Amino acid sequence: MYAADVRILRYVITRTRSRNACFAIVVLWALAAGIVTLRGQGAPTAEQRCASTAAIAGKDLPNSTTQIVSATQRQASPLQPFGDPALPAHCEVLGRMGERTGADKQRFAINFRLRLPVEWNGRLFFDGGSDTNGTVGSAHGDLQGNQPTAALALGYAVVAQDSGHDNRTNSDPKRGGAHSFGFDAEARLDFGYRSYDEVTRAAKAIVAKHYGRAVEKSFFAGCGEGGREGMMLARRFPQHFDGILACAPGVHVPQAALGALADSRVFAAVAKAFGAADTAGRPLLTKAFTDEDLALVAGGVLEACDRLDGLVDGLSQNFTACTDAVVLPQLKAVTCKAEKTPQCLAAAQVAAMATVIAGAKLPDGRLVYAPRVWDPGIGGRMRLGFNQGWRSWKLGNYTSITNNSLDLILASGAVASIFTTPPTPVDPADGAVAYGLSVNLAQAARAMTVPSGIFRESAVDFMRADSTDLATFRDRGGKLIIVHGAADPVFSLADTVDWWNTLNKVEGGRASSFARVYAVPGMNHRGGGPSTDQFDAFSALVDWVEKGTAPDRIIATARAATPWPGRTRPLCPYPQRARYSASGSIEDAANFVCR
Repeated sequence: MYAADVRILRYVITRTRSRNACFAIVVLWALAAGIVTLRGQGAPTAEQRCASTAAIAGKDLPNSTTQIVSATQRQASPLQPFGDPALPAHCEVLGRMGERTGADKQRFAINFRLRLPVEWNGRLFFDGGSDTNGTVGSAHGDLQGNQPTAALALGYAVVAQDSGHDNRTNSDPKRGGAHSFGFDAEARLDFGYRSYDEVTRAAKAIVAKHYGRAVEKSFFAGCGEGGREGMMLARRFPQHFDGILACAPGVHVPQAALGALADSRVFAAVAKAFGAADTAGRPLLTKAFTDEDLALVAGGVLEACDRLDGLVDGLSQNFTACTDAVVLPQLKAVTCKAEKTPQCLAAAQVAAMATVIAGAKLPDGRLVYAPRVWDPGIGGRMRLGFNQGWRSWKLGNYTSITNNSLDLILASGAVASIFTTPPTPVDPADGAVAYGLSVNLAQAARAMTVPSGIFRESAVDFMRADSTDLATFRDRGGKLIIVHGAADPVFSLADTVDWWNTLNKVEGGRASSFARVYAVPGMNHRGGGPSTDQFDAFSALVDWVEKGTAPDRIIATARAATPWPGRTRPLCPYPQRARYSASGSIEDAANFVCR
C-alpha cells in the first residue's frame, strides 16, 4: 500500500458514517492484499520507483541544499573473486548537499551514496569511513569482522559518504595533499561530526519517500576512523541509531596521530644507532628492526604471557596481566650480550619497544597518547598475504631505502593539516618525513586543544569520541559494541578499555547493560596477526537491539594464514576473558567459557 493510499483511506474512514464502516474495512483489506489501489493502477516497478526517487527535491528533505544527482536501478550481481560481495537488485542513489566555495576557492560538498534494495527489511545501515575519508564509500554495508556478506544483501538500505571533502579535488600538494581540507574550518567540522548528522537525516528521509514508510531500526558500523564516528554518534546524535558497532575505534584520534610521530622518534633513535639513514640523511626507520627481530619480541611476549590465561595455546588472553614486569625479563633474556646478531635483540631495541608500549611522554611527563598492550601480534605479518601489522605502521618495509612507515606518512599530514591550529603547510612528497621527525611535540599537543581565528573548535573538540555521557543513547535503548585487537598498532586497546572503565564508573557499574568491549588477542588494526579475526559482531548487535539478547560471547575464527587455521574462540565482554573448561579440543570455542 502506498502512502497516498493510506491518506485517502484515512479520509474515507473519518468521513464514513458507522453504517458504512463495513465498506471501509473491505477497502482496507483490498488495499492491503494488493487487489486494488485507490489510484486504479498496479504497484510501480523497481525502475519506476527508482526514477521517482531521482525526482525528490531538496525542499522536501531535511537539508534543502540536498540534491539527488542520480538514481539508477542496479540488477543483482554475484560474488566477485577477491572483490565486491554478492549484491541484490537495488536503486543506487548519489547525492550531495552543502555545496560551497571554501578556503583557496576550493569547492566543497558532502557527497553520499545510498543503496535501496528492492526487498527491504525496514532498516538503515550507515557504513563508517576510514582514514580521513574523502571518498564516498561503496555503501555495500561492511559488517566488520571480515565477514563475506554485505548488509545490502541482508535487505538493509545502506548509506555511505565522504564527510564533506573530496580527495581528488580538495587536494593541495603543498598543504598535505589529501589532508589539505584541514585548512578549511568548515570542512574540519564536517569531517569531525556534522556530515554524519546531515547524511543520516537525509538518508532516512529519502528511504521513507522511496518505500512509503519510515525506517524501523537504524544501525551504524565502522572501523578505525569509522569506529570513532560510531562512538561520536552515540554522544552527539543519540537519536539517530539504535545499534552501533565500533571496531578498533580511535577514542582519541588527534592524540593517537601525535603519538604515532612520538613513536617514530623512538624508532628513529634505534635506526640512527645502527647507522641506517635514508637518501636525505635522516634515520631510516625501516632498519630499526628486522622481521626476525620482531619475531623475537613476539616470542618473548608469548613466553611471558601465554600461560597467564591458564592455557598455553599461542594466544595471550589475559592482557591486563601481561605487564612490563613479566615481559621485560623475557626480552632481556634474548638481548645480545655483545655484537648484534639475528638471534638476539640490541638493548636499544628492547628499550625502544618498552617506551612505545608504555606510551611516549612529553617533556613535562604527560603521555602524548596512551599506553599500549604487550601482545604476540606485535610480530604479526599475516593479513591476506600482506604485512599490515606493526612493521607497516611503525617501521615500514625493511627492504626500502626510504622512510615509508604509515605512521610517518599519514600521521604527519593529519597532524600538520587537520589536528593542529593553525594548520602547517607540508608537502607530502618530501616534507612529511621531515615534519614528523622534527615537529615540537609539546607545541603540537597544545595546538590540538585550542581554537584560533576562523577555526572556532579545537581538534580535540571536533574529533571528540571519548564522552562518557551516553545517558540519552542508553535511555532510548541504544546498544554499543566495540571490538578491538590487542595488537593494534594504530589505536590502543588500552585506551579503549580505559574509556570503558570510566564509563562504567559513571554508570554505577552497569555500563555493560548497553555498551560492551571485546578484545581480540593477537589481532592487528582491523584484522590480521596471529588471531581469531573473523567474527560476526553485527548479528550480535542486531539481536541485542531487536530481541534484547545481550551478547555474552561472540564466536571468532582463525584464518588459514594463522598457526591454527579454523580455530574458534569466544570473544568475551571485558573484563571477562576466555578460559579453557579443562576438557575437549582447545581448537573449539565450545570448550571455553567467559568469566
